Amino acid sequence: MRSLPALVVGVVSGAAGTVLHQQWWGLGLALGTALVVLAWLPPGLVRLAFAIGWCVPVLRGALGRPAGGFLISSDAPGWSFIGGSLVLLVAALATVASRRGRAGDQGVRGSLT
Repeated sequence: MRSLPALVVGVVSGAAGTVLHQQWWGLGLALGTALVVLAWLPPGLVRLAFAIGWCVPVLRGALGRPAGGFLISSDAPGWSFIGGSLVLLVAALATVASRRGRAGDQGVRGSLT
């Protein structure tokens, strides 16, 4: 149930990053914040929903518009933004199955009781 809000937050922040990535501070702020949010979210479908939501506006911005032109150009900031978005998606995909088999894991310290 927490996946839908994560998807919406991913879409909104991905759209904001797509608009602001041409500014050096916008590129750093967008990718840095996305990586922090991804690390903060629990592994699994919630993290994947955020990353997919992020990548949808990025993909839409990289595709040509009907009137011609692109929101994400093929220059250094554009390729950096697309590459950072790909890293975000791969990191989310890599951690989808990381919660399996940990239900009974007591960790390094073991039980506190």
